[in-house]
Amino acid sequence: MQGQAFDTSQYPKLAVAYPAGTLPDMRGQTVKGKPASGRAVLSAEADGIKSHNHTATSALTDLGSPATQAHDYGSPTTSGFDYGSKQVTAFDYGNKTTDAQGAHAHTYSRPDYPGGNGASGSQYTLSSAAASTSVDGAHAHNVYIGAHDHWVGIGAHDHTVPIGAHAHLVPIGAHKHDVTVDAAGNAENTVKNIAFNYLVRLA
Repeated sequence: MQGQAFDTSQYPKLAVAYPAGTLPDMRGQTVKGKPASGRAVLSAEADGIKSHNHTATSALTDLGSPATQAHDYGSPTTSGFDYGSKQVTAFDYGNKTTDAQGAHAHTYSRPDYPGGNGASGSQYTLSSAAASTSVDGAHAHNVYIGAHDHWVGIGAHDHTVPIGAHAHLVPIGAHKHDVTVDAAGNAENTVKNIAFNYLVRLA
C-alpha cells in the first residue's frame, strides 16, 4: 500500500473500502485501532506529543546599584515671580544707651605779666604762656528705638540654579521573576497512523 490507484470496476469489493480508487500510502505509518471518540475509519492522524506542563524557576540574581548615564542639565532659570513687599515682624528694641565719648581739652595762649596783672613801666615786658582748658565733655545719650517693623520690597525676580552633570545610583537588589511556561501538545502522544478496525475472521 503505497498510494497506488486501482480499477474500481475490476475490484468492486476493494472499492467499497476505497471508493476513490486509490490505496492509502502506509509507508512510515502505523495502524491504530479506531478510538471510541468517533474517528472515521481510514482517517489519518499526525504525530504529536500529549499536552503537559513544566515547572520553571528563575535564578536569584543581584544586579547591584548600576549608575544612570551622566547628563549635564546646565543652569536652568526659575520663572520670574513678583513677591511684592513683605513686612518683617515688629520688635521693641527698648532704650539703648550710646557709649560715653566727647571728653577733650583745648590749648590756648594767654598773656603773662611778670609784675602781675595791672603792672606798668618799661621794666615789665609782656609775654605769652600756653594754657589748657579743663578736660570735660564726656557724655552719653539714651536712644529710644521702640517697637517697629520694616517693609522689604522683594519684587519680581528669578534665580539661576546650577544643576551640573551628575548621575544617579538605582538600587535594583537581589530579586527573581515569575516564569510562565504554556502547555503545548495533543490530548495524547501519537505517531503518524491510519485508523483501522481490527477484524477477526471467524473460520
